[in-house]
Amino acid sequence: MTSTTEAVKVEQGKRSARSAPWIGFLSTIDNQVKAFYREPAALGFTLGQPFILLLILNTFNFHVTLPNGETRPYLDRLLPGLIAFNGMTVGLNSVAFALSRYKERGVLRRIRATPMPTWSFVSGVIVSRVLIAAAVTLVTYVGGVYVFGAELTGNVLLLFGLAILGAIVFIALGLLMVTWSKSEDDIPPMFILVLMPSMLFSGAFLDRSGLPDWLHWVTSGLPLTFLTDAVQRVANTGAGLGDVQTDILGLAVWGVVASALCGWKFRMA
Repeated sequence: MTSTTEAVKVEQGKRSARSAPWIGFLSTIDNQVKAFYREPAALGFTLGQPFILLLILNTFNFHVTLPNGETRPYLDRLLPGLIAFNGMTVGLNSVAFALSRYKERGVLRRIRATPMPTWSFVSGVIVSRVLIAAAVTLVTYVGGVYVFGAELTGNVLLLFGLAILGAIVFIALGLLMVTWSKSEDDIPPMFILVLMPSMLFSGAFLDRSGLPDWLHWVTSGLPLTFLTDAVQRVANTGAGLGDVQTDILGLAVWGVVASALCGWKFRMA
């Protein structure tokens, strides 16, 4: 009887160990999403930033010429660029700062002592950020189109798909930043180093046609440049999936390289 009871306990333990990764994964997603909307400052800044930028930049009441020669209000060009920019800030910022904080405070090391694998926790954090990026994209699109009156002519589902793809790539880059950082203090300068050239030279806010040839060539390889070009072409000119495959390939290369480097170097401290 005792041996039978012990066998049952062993089997239950094995089942618990097998289910731990998925339980931990789902619990992490739930915890991270709840933590996001339970912090009024973070919630207000993340969801309010698109409205603030639209409100400020929409005061520049001028028209721009699209690549197809059509003249449109600046707002129509700004909104898809802002959607791309939000994918970068949410994907890069939230992952890099959160995981570097967990790393420095020993949270990741303590997770190693539990039945839940570390990859399960990190994956939960990543998926939670993808969900947040999707929510911010939706808020930005609804605000730009229905509040400020932007006119986007492209496929909305493709637009959202590209925005999510971009967020995933920037999440991978955020993880890469964590692998190279020794402390949480290393993240802000790394973030600024990525943010400034991306914001100024990607085309999200300013037209790239006025850049010197060498600078135009160098910054054409930025991940935000690929994302902005794809999103703007879909939103403004009705481009399809095949028309933006070069941009998708560029994003994919960034994502794969960043993920490979993270897998090679990522250390849980």
